[in-house]
Amino acid sequence: MALFKVGDRVERVGPLVPEYMKTGRVVGVILHPQLPEHFTEYEINVGTRIANFYETQLRPVQPLKTKSLQRDQRKMIT
Repeated sequence: MALFKVGDRVERVGPLVPEYMKTGRVVGVILHPQLPEHFTEYEINVGTRIANFYETQLRPVQPLKTKSLQRDQRKMIT
């Protein structure tokens, strides 16, 4: 079963990832039933390009928690 689905925002992991290819959105899932699950391949839209990455090269981008951010900003102001 795929860890990510089409539309999910993801971030590439690793020390050699160029900044312009750091985050993107899943536009396709390529399953390989003959391989272990973590070898699922994903097509990622990284700005002006579509690139393929394996599940082990990606992690989810956490959505911004707006309420907690606003609370922290209020603390900084007062």
